[in-house]
Amino acid sequence: MSERGIRMPLHEIQEIVQQIAWAVASVLRVEVEIADLRFVRIAGTGRTEAGVLRTMAGEDYVYRASLLDGKPVVITRPGEDERCRPCRHFGNCPETGEICCPIMLDGKPVGVIGLLAFDEEQRARLFADVDSILGFLQKMAELISGKLKEHLSYVEQQLMLEKLRIVMDELDKAMLTVDQSDRIVQANQRARRYLGLNGAADRDPVREAEWVRAIRQAADLGSVPQKVVLTVAGEAREFLFTIRPIQLAGTTREWVITLDDVKEVVAIARQVGGFGQEDAFSAIVGASPAIVQAKEVAMRVAASDSTVLLEGESGTGKELFAKAIHQASRRSAGPFVSVNCAAIPEQLLESELFGYEGGAFTGARKGGKRGLFEAADKGTLFLDEIGDMPLHLQVKLLRVLQEKQVVRIGAAGPPIDVDVRIIAATHRELAKMVAEGQFRADLYYRLHVIPIHLPSLRERREDILTLANGFLHTYAAKLGKELRGFTREAQELLFHHDWPGNVRELANAIEYAVNLETTAWVQPERIPFARQKDHGKQLMGAGREKSGAQSLCLKQRERCAIEEALQLVAQNRQSKEEAARLLGISRATLFRKIKEHGLG
Repeated sequence: MSERGIRMPLHEIQEIVQQIAWAVASVLRVEVEIADLRFVRIAGTGRTEAGVLRTMAGEDYVYRASLLDGKPVVITRPGEDERCRPCRHFGNCPETGEICCPIMLDGKPVGVIGLLAFDEEQRARLFADVDSILGFLQKMAELISGKLKEHLSYVEQQLMLEKLRIVMDELDKAMLTVDQSDRIVQANQRARRYLGLNGAADRDPVREAEWVRAIRQAADLGSVPQKVVLTVAGEAREFLFTIRPIQLAGTTREWVITLDDVKEVVAIARQVGGFGQEDAFSAIVGASPAIVQAKEVAMRVAASDSTVLLEGESGTGKELFAKAIHQASRRSAGPFVSVNCAAIPEQLLESELFGYEGGAFTGARKGGKRGLFEAADKGTLFLDEIGDMPLHLQVKLLRVLQEKQVVRIGAAGPPIDVDVRIIAATHRELAKMVAEGQFRADLYYRLHVIPIHLPSLRERREDILTLANGFLHTYAAKLGKELRGFTREAQELLFHHDWPGNVRELANAIEYAVNLETTAWVQPERIPFARQKDHGKQLMGAGREKSGAQSLCLKQRERCAIEEALQLVAQNRQSKEEAARLLGISRATLFRKIKEHGLG
C-alpha cells in the first residue's frame, strides 16, 4: 500500500464507517464514536452523532493517547482519571465510561474507535466484561481497516486506469483495442476524433466491426507501409496502421491497433519541409473537435482573397486566427495591419482607416497621412470588433470593399487603388444587430462571406489543460522557475471553471499562479478564481440586493464584476489596464463594457 493511501482520511469511506458505528451501538447498547488521525469525528451515535464531520478539539486527549501508544485505553472514571486532565470537561465530564482502540492499517494508525457510556446503565454494560468488549472492539477496528484497504485498492486501480487513459490520450497516434468479435473496446482521444466516436449515441457496432475487418484484411496483404481506407461519416479516409496481439498465457485475447491519418502525415511532412500551412497555425493550440474544425476551415480559405468574419467571445484568439490566415496566404510577404474599432474614438477612427490630406481639419498633419487601408496594400487588414463601428463609417467601409478604392478625408484628387484582403472579427451577434438597425445589412453580407466560429473554452474543455501547461512552461521559463505542473485539485479547478474571458483569462490566471507558486506543483489556492470564489459569492449577493426581488442576470453579474475590479484598482491607485487584466479581458473590451453599462 502506498504512503499516499495510508494518509488518506477515513472520511473517504464515511458512510460505511457510520453504518458500522450504528451496528455496534445496536449490539452493545452503548454510544459509538470514530475519529480519524486529525481527530475529526467520522461517525457517531446518540449524543455524538450531531458532531459528525466536526473537529474534536479539546476532547481528543484519550484518543490521542491510544493512537500514540497504538494500544486500547480504558477509562472507568472520566473526568477523574489523570489522563483526562487536559480535557476541558475534566471534573465535569458527561461520560460515565470510555473504551477506545486504534484503527491500524499495515501497522500504522489511521484512526480510533471509541465506546462511550453516558449513564449508569450504559456504564454497567460497557464494563461487565472488559476483555470481551476489547476483543469485539478490536474486531470492529479490523473491519474498518479492511474496508479502508478495499477502498484504497479500488482508488489505486481507478488511478492506474486514469493514468493509462491519459497516456493513451496524449499519444500522437490514434489507438484502439478490439476484441475477438471485432468490437472496439477502448479508443483514445485521437481515435475518437478520427472515427467520430464522440459518445454512446455515435457508436455503431456494425460499422465499427467493418472497420476492424477492413484493417485485418489489409494486414493480411502484407504491404509496406500498411494502409487502409475507412469510410467515416460518408467520407473515405486513408490511414496508416499497425495491429498487434495482446496475449495472456499464450492466448490472444485482444488486439491493439494504431492509426495515422495520411493527410495529417503529409501535412506534417510539408511543415517540416518548410512549405506547408501548418506553421502559420501552429500557435493555435488544441485538439478538440471544435478548434480543429475552426482551424481546418481557416486553412482552407487562407489561399483565397475572400473576406473572412471571425465570430466568437472575447479572448478566443480572433487576432491569432487572423494572423495565421494572413501568414498562410499568398499575401504573407505583405503587411498585416490590425485595428480595433472599439478602442479608437469615433472621431479618430475615420482618419485612421482612410487617411487624410494636409489641412483637412484642425490639427491635421502637414502633407497628410495615409490610412490603414493604404498601409495594408498587398496585405491583410484585420478589423477587430467590427460590430462597434459607427453606422456612418460603415457606409465608407462598404464603398471601399465594393470599389477597392479609398478616398482620404479632404482629398480633391482621384481615389487611391488598394489591394487589401479584409478579415473582420466580432464578439457580437451581427445578424441581430442588423435586425435591430444597429448594423448595415449590405455591409453584413459583404463581411459574412466566410464566417468562422471560434469556440469558447467552455466548448473545448479538453484543450484547457493542454493550454494551461503550455502557459505554465512559458511563464516558468520567463521567471526562471522549475515547475512540474498542476496538482490534481488544481487541474480540476482549471477544467471545471467557465472561463468567461476564455484563453486570455486562462493565460492571465496561469501567469498569476506561476508568479506566486513556491512549490514544484501549482496548488489550487494559487489559481486566482479559487481565492476569489467566496468573495465572488458576496458580489453576487450584493448584486441581488441591488436588483430587489429579481434574480441576478448575466448582465448584472458582468456589471458587478466590472464595478468591483474598477474599485479595486482605484483603491490601489492602478490603471484601468490592470482592471482589464483582473477580469481576463482586453483593454478595448473593458472600455466598451464601461460605456455599455454607464460606468464611465
